Amino acid sequence: MSRALDDDVKRAIKHGDHEQVFHGIADALTQRLPELLEVELLGRSHMVDEHTILLQDGPAIAVPKLRLVQAFLYARGLLQKHVGGGLAGSREDGLVRRATAVILLMDPEHLTAANTSKRLLQDALKSGADIGPKLHDELYFVDSLLTSRLHRHTKSPTLWSHRQWLMQQFQHHNITIDPTDTMRKVILIAAERHPRNYYAWLHARHLTQVVAETALPQEQEQHLAGILDAAQKWALAHHDDVSGWAFLMFFLERHPEYAGPVMGEATRRAASFHWRNESVWYFFRNVAVRPWCGRDAREGIEAARLALLKGVEARSEGERVLRQASSWIEEYSP
Repeated sequence: MSRALDDDVKRAIKHGDHEQVFHGIADALTQRLPELLEVELLGRSHMVDEHTILLQDGPAIAVPKLRLVQAFLYARGLLQKHVGGGLAGSREDGLVRRATAVILLMDPEHLTAANTSKRLLQDALKSGADIGPKLHDELYFVDSLLTSRLHRHTKSPTLWSHRQWLMQQFQHHNITIDPTDTMRKVILIAAERHPRNYYAWLHARHLTQVVAETALPQEQEQHLAGILDAAQKWALAHHDDVSGWAFLMFFLERHPEYAGPVMGEATRRAASFHWRNESVWYFFRNVAVRPWCGRDAREGIEAARLALLKGVEARSEGERVLRQASSWIEEYSP
């Protein structure tokens, strides 16, 4: 959604009960349902009547641009009062937390809103409150934004950084989160919503490192296998997205014991579906030159390459990629 306001929107925001609109949208954003919320922003082509604040069907929420602007203006005023010391106390903290939710829906890069949310959680901890439910509520909200069909939110460095901070708080307070669920229901959904989602895959790397460094030995293998299985299925289903293959490369560098089955399935799929694109062969050529790459995997890569060369057009992009992969492997093989 563009942040530019149409002239009719500018005129409309001068009228109406902004406080009522704010509470209506804040109520929707701060609710907890069994599924993550799916938030959508409606433009001029989906105008609603003057009495409608938003539309909701289960976890699906549609917010008109005009209503969001009205709520944002009211929320920004609350946040400014809080930052200036004009709002204090547990009741006001709840109101400010609602304000940060509305602001982050409008602008996912609003650092003051994200940092205020962190401070509210830290203050709750200092007061001796049960921090678990509050952390889960905040994670639910952030994950809802990251996985909704909101182009700027799915790739927001501020929101992904906020999520990473939340993960650190869960670790610090010994509250467990299922890494495989995080991979499947948050990271891969965000990667689906926004192709080549650098920040989502960076979070996947962080998640993998956390599992490797902190999980109990009996749980580590299960979690790593779950993360790898989810990532492999995603990469095979989105073979032209280099980000998924780059993550698999990252994973196998650190856990090469999984390389055999991964490479066997990947090369079989490439030969079967005639994958000659740069993303797939970037992965194959880099794996082939690693010291930990086994003989079977190297032979599988070369067999797939030769099979694909048979049906390729001369001087085509596919031929260039396959021949370049061969040159790369010859030059950099140990």
